[in-house]
Amino acid sequence: MAKYRIDIFYSGRRLPAEISKEAITQEYSTFLEPEIRKHLEMDSRAFSPERGQYDAGVLLRTFEGYRNLFLWLVDRDIYIEGMNFVFGCAIRMKGAILSVYRLNSEELIRKETVHEVGHILGLGHCENDCVMRFSNSLQEAIEKPGHLCSACREKLQRMHGI
Repeated sequence: MAKYRIDIFYSGRRLPAEISKEAITQEYSTFLEPEIRKHLEMDSRAFSPERGQYDAGVLLRTFEGYRNLFLWLVDRDIYIEGMNFVFGCAIRMKGAILSVYRLNSEELIRKETVHEVGHILGLGHCENDCVMRFSNSLQEAIEKPGHLCSACREKLQRMHGI
């Protein structure tokens, strides 16, 4: 199986992109080749003054028609309708946006990178002791492990022919 390329973009500092690249390489080296591409400005039309946050869905439209998989790390708070905030938002076999705004450590950036990239590769949320467990708060993100459980790893291998 050929590896997929995943392009990493960032808004704000480059360091979170470097942390994410390492996390992707460690967890998904069988499937992905990450490459840091460039800094991107966030579209001001995605900002909601009422909420003081950016709409993740609007930001993801930046990549309409983009051919490679992507991960965009942003340094602002993001949301989707129906949620107070989200750490990230992904589209299967397309890409994801990940906000580092609430992630106050390298470990949390790594965990949420692995989580969002799991969604890109087709994984849903998991009930096991797994990085794919849904996090509705910073505390829940801190408490979950940083790696895929064996069931999620097996699903990925089946989905991607390994």
